[in-house]
Amino acid sequence: MRAFQTLFALSFLTFALTACGSGAYTPETVFTALNNDPSGVVGKFRITVRRVGWYNDTLFLMSDPNYQASHILIVMVRGDTVRDILQGKNQTVQQYFLNREIQVSGLARRRRVVSKDSAGNLTGPSYYQTRIFVGNAEDFEVSHE
Repeated sequence: MRAFQTLFALSFLTFALTACGSGAYTPETVFTALNNDPSGVVGKFRITVRRVGWYNDTLFLMSDPNYQASHILIVMVRGDTVRDILQGKNQTVQQYFLNREIQVSGLARRRRVVSKDSAGNLTGPSYYQTRIFVGNAEDFEVSHE
């Protein structure tokens, strides 16, 4: 019986690693991981950047053009880290990241987003985003094929 349990555990582990491909979470696999651990998932994440935006000196690299899409992954990078990544490059943020595959190490968490006006009144319905917080430039890889 013990051999069967070991075989089952190894089969499950192999399946889980195959689902993540190169060991990085994709938009499809990160949601399963977050359902299993809603407090957050630490690891490597791979997305193709479909939208780029700035807010309060933070760069948002999004896996979907619609930032309110339920299946979107958003990589959040502080401005100083973006400047480190782009140092010595003669491209804008849009040119460097848009439609490129990126792989980052970080923490993924689901966050509720509410829209409020300057007086603090709700201006629309709330929605959820899955955000990946990146620490520094060493946690970042950009594919330029």
